[in-house]
Amino acid sequence: MPIEAVHKDHRNNQGENNGFDRRILSLFESSRGVKHAPRPIRTPLFTRIQTKSQPILRPRTQDSRKDDPQCFHRAIGPVLLLAQFFGILPINSICADSIKKMSFKKRGPRTLYSYSVVVGSLFMTSISVFHLFQTLNANSFRTKGGIADATVGAVFYGNSLLGNLLFLRLCPRWISLQQDWRAMENLIDMNGRKKGPALRWMFALMAWSVLGLALIEHILSVINNTPKDVWEGGKTLEEFLDVYTKNSHTFIVKHVEYNFFLGMLIFIISRIATFTWNFTDLFVMMISTGLAERYIILNNRVTRATTAQLTVADWHEIRECYASLSALVKKVDSEISGIILLSFANNIYFICLQLLNGLSPNDAERPLINSLYFFGSFIFLIGRTVSVTLLTARINDECKVILPVLYNCPSANYCLETQRLQHQIASDDVALTGHRFFSITRNFMLAVAGAIVTYEVVLLQFNIAISQD
Repeated sequence: MPIEAVHKDHRNNQGENNGFDRRILSLFESSRGVKHAPRPIRTPLFTRIQTKSQPILRPRTQDSRKDDPQCFHRAIGPVLLLAQFFGILPINSICADSIKKMSFKKRGPRTLYSYSVVVGSLFMTSISVFHLFQTLNANSFRTKGGIADATVGAVFYGNSLLGNLLFLRLCPRWISLQQDWRAMENLIDMNGRKKGPALRWMFALMAWSVLGLALIEHILSVINNTPKDVWEGGKTLEEFLDVYTKNSHTFIVKHVEYNFFLGMLIFIISRIATFTWNFTDLFVMMISTGLAERYIILNNRVTRATTAQLTVADWHEIRECYASLSALVKKVDSEISGIILLSFANNIYFICLQLLNGLSPNDAERPLINSLYFFGSFIFLIGRTVSVTLLTARINDECKVILPVLYNCPSANYCLETQRLQHQIASDDVALTGHRFFSITRNFMLAVAGAIVTYEVVLLQFNIAISQD
């Protein structure tokens, strides 16, 4: 075969030959005296590194300027700073204007405080699990509130312990993840020529809504678990802790002799556990919103591109943006999928438990406060679970919503890169998962609702069957 034909086939190979083939071809051309103009060297904007421990994207040059105030790590920073007061994500300079200022020290003051929170949660979880093994039997189903008394402490404090451990595990990975996230934002925003989504007010609204309602629900819980005479005045802090602990944490004082130090420990750890439970859902909501908003920006860009005359290089850039965002979603999922699984498992348990208690007769000392707390807490729990599901499912929705636009792309604007983008979006399963046990899409919300109804019917039937024996 003539060397000119070999060279023509090589140009039509669409870049699939490796470097060895090109070197061999150059040797043949030089031996035949074929001369070509040297190809210009193109320096890529980002270098892709496929190793798991290394970032997906890295900027070619380190910019010393401050990051955009609307970028993800600066928008979520104030909320994470609040979480550090409860021992979550003890990263230094979490609100810094540049990711390069963040650091994680295993023996720093913030980390040591998080370790102390883990130790306190471990103590509470150990006693609760011991109480679970001693109490959960057939009599628990015959007694009103027996299931809750046996299991609620172990689940509540176990969720706090696992949540703190998962966030501690995330700390050294968070900085690398934010570097990848920032690189993706620079790529999509075309190095600052376009503005990203206004994430700061979105995250502020989410935080105020979730944490504000959680505070109200927790105050109602304290009032509901405290006798009426305590609020009439004349009680010291020690007397209040004594009454509150023995009413709300009977599964602890049954096995450990009560004293003032134990009362303070229970009061502090229970507040931290409550915040961890609510913050876990809030954290998943903010992560999902940050990713979904980036898909919305790309989708709008593609919608405008289909009506304009774009070159192959333009379509290649758009496809590269989708690929980098998809890779970031998969890396985020690998880092926080355990937190997502913990969030859904805990919420489903408490929804089933509150439904079971709500369908039982009520003989509370203050029925008005009890009903207000029950319905308020139940509606808040349902709303929070639905919000987490829908906001997380937006990632999968926004990824696929652009497909009809690509299918209707005018033939004059259609090229090989457009076809590759269609295949990439249609075939790639982009969604956050619960440790890969389930993918969170809109259909998943119906699956959760069906699971709750199924478990509730089984519990009610089992409870009735044992009560009639």
